[in-house]
Amino acid sequence: MGFVNDLIARMERSTAGSEETARRVLEMSGIKKTDNVLFFGDDLCTPRLIADAGADVMATFGEKFRAEAAEKAGFTVGTDWEHGTPVAEGGWDALWFNGLTEPDGVSGRLERIHDKVKKGGAAVYRTLCWLIDPSLDTKSFVEKRFGRPVQIDAVLREAKALGFAIEDFYIAPKSDWRQGFYEPMKALVQELEGSGELRGDEAQSVAGELKREMDMFELHSEEYSFVYYVLRRK
Repeated sequence: MGFVNDLIARMERSTAGSEETARRVLEMSGIKKTDNVLFFGDDLCTPRLIADAGADVMATFGEKFRAEAAEKAGFTVGTDWEHGTPVAEGGWDALWFNGLTEPDGVSGRLERIHDKVKKGGAAVYRTLCWLIDPSLDTKSFVEKRFGRPVQIDAVLREAKALGFAIEDFYIAPKSDWRQGFYEPMKALVQELEGSGELRGDEAQSVAGELKREMDMFELHSEEYSFVYYVLRRK
């Protein structure tokens, strides 16, 4: 999916999502005006909503171009988590982590989040999950494209084992994938093809890869999606 990854750099977000979902999860999280919040993700919409709610937010990103865009937009931008999680004296009041999949396992990520949030603090953790047992075709395709999702209840077990209280969870709707990700990507492909930036075999390859992924989603979207877990450190 190399061509698709190149396209993502031109989009507002790198994974499926929406402002509507971010607003709903923010309401569920209980983040307050007085909170000092650490955000990690792949869009500027979510940290902007957190800031608009009155909280003091530090934004962090896994992609350099997102971090640069956030700095230009006026956000306080911290270091990439892979080079050391930003810390706050006494711990963060709230931490929002929009992940994809976890090569090193969910438990390790949740442990790092737990250690950085103060007692009584909120944590929003998003990861790609199997909502039901996937078909073999879906499993093979999704793991090749995104990594290895976990079963939806596995995160609940890991979070409880680490000492989090489970307050709620929210499954990203299909519209987050369609209107929030695939349709903008398809429009961008058509724009680049029309401008001549994508030509011939390259254009056909990009369009073909995107169509295969969209078709897979339409056929098997009931099997997987992002899940936002709203947690609180005891």
